[in-house]
Amino acid sequence: MLEALAAAIAPTLIVTALVLANGLFVAAEFAIVGAPRATIDRLANGGNRAARLVRRIVEDAREVDRFIATAQLGITLASLGLGMYGEHLLAEWLSVKFEALGASRWIAAHTLGSIGAIAVLTYIHIVVGEMVPKSIALAKADRAVLWIAPLMRGFQLVLFPFVVVLNGIGNATLALFGVRRQEMSAESVRTPDELAYIVRESSAGGLLKKQSATVVQELLEFGDLTAGQVMVPRVRVVGVDVADQAPEVAKLLRDAPHSRYPVIDGDLDHIMGMVHVKDLLGGLAPGQTVRSLSARPVPFVPETMTADQVLATMRQQRSQLVVVMDEHGGTAGIITLEDLIEEVVGELTEDASAPAEIRPREQGRFVVAGTVRVLDAGAAIGAVVEHPDVESVSGLVLALLGRPAKVGDVVEYEEMRIEVLTLRGRGVREALVERRAGR
Repeated sequence: MLEALAAAIAPTLIVTALVLANGLFVAAEFAIVGAPRATIDRLANGGNRAARLVRRIVEDAREVDRFIATAQLGITLASLGLGMYGEHLLAEWLSVKFEALGASRWIAAHTLGSIGAIAVLTYIHIVVGEMVPKSIALAKADRAVLWIAPLMRGFQLVLFPFVVVLNGIGNATLALFGVRRQEMSAESVRTPDELAYIVRESSAGGLLKKQSATVVQELLEFGDLTAGQVMVPRVRVVGVDVADQAPEVAKLLRDAPHSRYPVIDGDLDHIMGMVHVKDLLGGLAPGQTVRSLSARPVPFVPETMTADQVLATMRQQRSQLVVVMDEHGGTAGIITLEDLIEEVVGELTEDASAPAEIRPREQGRFVVAGTVRVLDAGAAIGAVVEHPDVESVSGLVLALLGRPAKVGDVVEYEEMRIEVLTLRGRGVREALVERRAGR
């Protein structure tokens, strides 16, 4: 009785074990590829032994190769075993059933049994042995890899000689086609565009807050910006002259309050350094000039220097202000540390009543500051607008007009219509931006 029961149960257990083994190896392959590095590092640093094992594997391309090769070898062996043992066993069982149902010939019953066995095992193999474990491994990669990695280490020790041989043959075959394994391993390194896509998808899926996604996007684009794009242009730079005395300094602090001022000698093309507002407050005795103060040296950079290089220069020279030079060596503008931060986190202002640089109006129109980049103004109205020669809205208006702007001037460029609202000197202080009619 027991022998008959064992004979009936044993084949079922063997087939089940082969299907589960196939699923384990499939899950292992996808889990190690999708394992989140940040989570693994955090758990490993916290003392999790399985996480430490996983970290050792993913940090070494050769270990990853061996892990995946072990999984693929396991999948192959399990699939072969399922096909050779399971198909034969199930075909015989189905043949008996078909004969009992009236199949006239043994050949017909056996043929139907074989077809049925292949169909059933293929379905079980695909669903239970492939799709389900793959989905679980991808959805719960952090948990799956921690559970599977120790088991796979045991299989890897047993199959190690075969894995080494298979890897060697595989790498040699790849070399014939001019593909090196090191180059394939480098594919795990993401480009800025790929990272930006991941950030957008994470934000759209609700895994990343919109504000956080915006900051990350700006950080990825930060290195593409130049000093000429992020600087405060010359026409907006306020400096303190070396010949100024206390009354002139007091008026400057009232009219144009800032935390730092460039020290000029006559004009902005002769910047001698920088002073902090605290040096100016109470730092001048009656009759003394700014020249008596110790101006801090500032670095000079070209307009073409990238924003990350500007930041590195600030850090290296321990200065929170740099002077941007034009192609002739004159002053094109200045950049403060705050300007660089604003490129990432948005506009910062100490005055809560100060107007935003882009303010929405009715019917899809926006009031923008003249210093706003053309690309940002276009984004506000839902368009991609760029000019090859100018960066700011004010610069675009002046370039299109070919003369100093006047209040009420209207220009159109690509999909954008710009109306001048207020002026600052000969440039545009604020403008009304909207889509062109019919565009």
